[in-house]
Amino acid sequence: MKKEFYRDKRKGVYLTLTLEQSNGLISVDWSGFLSLAEIMNGSEETLLLIQEFKCTKLLVDNRKVSGPWQHANRWYEEDWNPRAAQAGLSALAFIMPSDLFTQLSLEGYVKVVNGLFATAIFKTEEDARSWLSEQTSA
Repeated sequence: MKKEFYRDKRKGVYLTLTLEQSNGLISVDWSGFLSLAEIMNGSEETLLLIQEFKCTKLLVDNRKVSGPWQHANRWYEEDWNPRAAQAGLSALAFIMPSDLFTQLSLEGYVKVVNGLFATAIFKTEEDARSWLSEQTSA
């Protein structure tokens, strides 16, 4: 199953969610300069899939993200992360973006996970998938 989320038809897709039930994961592919509303909406949609399909792992691809998104990290820390952990999320692998501001936002996010689930950052999708396959559900 694949779901796409549009800014509007002219500006294109900002998020693609792909359910990979055979791997027990959801692939999360972000794109462009992300507003707080887009981040929150996309993350809520991801959480719905985690809950509905009992997925315990996320593969988050940030290679197409441009610009900072650290403005969402407090919301993640105080709201989304605890709910995701409660829903069963146990491992989250990120594919490192080339954009420096996106990298800094990602590093900030990893700090606010607070041990609720395993997180790791990788340079390649292959490495991220390999790590996820080694993670066991809690």
